[in-house]
Amino acid sequence: MAVTILSQDGVADPAALTGLAQRATRADGDPPFSDQTLVDVRSARAGLRSVTATEDGALVGSALINPDSDQASTFTVELVVDPECRGAGIGAALAREVRGQVEGTVEAWAHGDHPGARRLAETYGLTAVRDLYRLKRGLRGSSDLPLPVDLAEGLEIRPFEQNRDENGWLRVNAQAFSDHPEQGRMTLDDLRQREAEEWFDAPGFFLAVRADDPEDIQGFHWTKIHPASDGSPAMGEVYVVGISPEQQGRGLGKALTAAGINYLAGQDLEHVMLYVDGDNAPAMALYEKLGFERWHLDVMFRGEITG
Repeated sequence: MAVTILSQDGVADPAALTGLAQRATRADGDPPFSDQTLVDVRSARAGLRSVTATEDGALVGSALINPDSDQASTFTVELVVDPECRGAGIGAALAREVRGQVEGTVEAWAHGDHPGARRLAETYGLTAVRDLYRLKRGLRGSSDLPLPVDLAEGLEIRPFEQNRDENGWLRVNAQAFSDHPEQGRMTLDDLRQREAEEWFDAPGFFLAVRADDPEDIQGFHWTKIHPASDGSPAMGEVYVVGISPEQQGRGLGKALTAAGINYLAGQDLEHVMLYVDGDNAPAMALYEKLGFERWHLDVMFRGEITG
């Protein structure tokens, strides 16, 4: 196999990269890139670099290097090889090229804890530092649905309205995820990018607001529906749930999660899934009480690359 490895600023062919990611997802059951990475690809985010592997002009592998805007000399790396071309050293060649492109802290994701990704991470001295679980529960025919939605007095739930709620949502999102490495850094441009996605569904984006001030957002549950593809049915997702600090401990997270699950159940979906950090014991306990079970695992590896 004659493979060409090339480094470049940005991504020359986002459509080819998306196609490669889709083939890998079908084979592995796990997407090789995060939602934020794909948003950065489509928006041509400044500083994003790619390392590509091509054979006869066709894309057979790619690594994306994304600099952290808040931490100097820190890079997120995600890598994928076409399922039909694995076992030929393409992943190792991409990793070697990435090694020559960065100097500093590298945070590399092994989506689905793929054994090949784990071997590559360990080869370059990276250590597992974060477990991100995917949980799943059934919707169709579940006897516990609809779930009760118990709100504290003075609060109500309404859907997100575009061109009205962006700034209020960004405020409470930043408060709720002040310590979160990805979600807490969402900008208005990031939000607008997601609003432009085909999957964006404002009626499935729930806001908890004060009944006497509907502009005062106290929490939210943003749902998402992954379309059916290649024989796999459509699936709902508890995309993001965030609560303002002053509402913590009042049951608002549970109420919003329940409202979103009820909405997704009404869309004739078989399952709903979500992501949760392994060290977030309260969230894990809440979701398990709501019927979710552990399904998949993503692992972040971190290490220093010098010289």
